[in-house]
Amino acid sequence: MSSNKEMAEIRAAYANYGDDPDKWPEDVKKEIRGQDEEQHTAENNILRHLILRGYTIQYIAQERSKSPHYLKQLRGKMKSRDELDYQATPDELAQLKYNLDHMDWPNNKGIASVMGRDKDWVRCMRVKLREAEHDTRTD
Repeated sequence: MSSNKEMAEIRAAYANYGDDPDKWPEDVKKEIRGQDEEQHTAENNILRHLILRGYTIQYIAQERSKSPHYLKQLRGKMKSRDELDYQATPDELAQLKYNLDHMDWPNNKGIASVMGRDKDWVRCMRVKLREAEHDTRTD
């Protein structure tokens, strides 16, 4: 959806339904967000899960036979809607910590390459590791 069209729809929604978007009808909110029924398929749920787990676009494209362009668009939509909250299992965090402790000059890009993950995922998980380490020191 173009930005002009999107802004016109947003202005129309404010005019028709008031200043609180939470009270707007769901179909209006979905239209503005650009959600369609395709995004709620089982396949897209799998793609979203893999993105949240930090797998690279190239890996997901290869494993799920999707175009990298489609996956980048999906990731971008997730990010713009604040749905991109990266996740990790305790084993993945342990592997990340191991890599941090045993690599010479560990940086996000290098660790991401070794783990086969997105560098943004590595950055977020490093923050979680630091927070967990800080919490255990203050207890």
